Amino acid sequence: MIEVSKITPAIGAVVSGIDFSRPINPDDHDAIYQALLQNFVIFFRDTAITPAAHLDFARGFGDLDEPHPLYPHVEGFENIVLLENDSGASRDTNSWHTDLTFKVEQPFASVLVARHVPPVGGDTMWSSCHAAYDRLPDGMKRDLEGMQAIHDFGDFRNSFAGERNGESGVERLNESVSRFGHNIRPLIGSHPVTGRKFLNFNEAFVTHIVGLTTNEANALKTFLANHMNKPEDQMRWRWRAGDLAMWDNRVTMHYAVADYLPEYRCMNRITVIRDRRAKDNMQAA
Repeated sequence: MIEVSKITPAIGAVVSGIDFSRPINPDDHDAIYQALLQNFVIFFRDTAITPAAHLDFARGFGDLDEPHPLYPHVEGFENIVLLENDSGASRDTNSWHTDLTFKVEQPFASVLVARHVPPVGGDTMWSSCHAAYDRLPDGMKRDLEGMQAIHDFGDFRNSFAGERNGESGVERLNESVSRFGHNIRPLIGSHPVTGRKFLNFNEAFVTHIVGLTTNEANALKTFLANHMNKPEDQMRWRWRAGDLAMWDNRVTMHYAVADYLPEYRCMNRITVIRDRRAKDNMQAA
């Protein structure tokens, strides 16, 4: 029987009672999905899950992302991104962000497995965008309703600003802007299944607020970033090898704490693009 134990009042829960050494039945998949909707990020301790089982588990929730254009994949499993960091690796996830909000189709969820963790450090933090919205003053909620933000590939510019293979940083940046593009999203969103409102902002990928000058937009962005950086909305996970985390990327931010270098850290990630249960749940509601 599945048991769900909350980590904080605002976000996070540990799920127990799942055996990843055999296929997970549909009822358990549905129960895990409900736990995800209620807690926004869920964890399974010491799973010893194989890459094949990792894929099967993720496919139970929806369509998977295509192979990543930049990061390598686990050998033999092109949909599993291999995230390795040590003294020679660049850091591009140690900021509060919601994955890929600049894409036309923002991913539904991520399923992350810890393969090798440093002896100390390397935690990951998550934050609830629902809780951030709930804490806004009523006047600010009214002011932000109907406003829109421009998202682009933001912090990832650091990965393209240098010369490589004879191509200048300017050339690489211009090509990347064309490849990744922009998106415009409302500052106040509603969860597509539960309908609960959330603050649809993250400092890594929101570059401008529609209708404001750059100076005005920067002031509002600074306010929102500071507002969302509250421990009451957050949780922090201390990894053990074999741990599995799954989060609802639509209504959370996360931050990979880069305090462990030059120690080695290795994670496997699968991105679920579309929530296959969303349509049925919306019809039932």
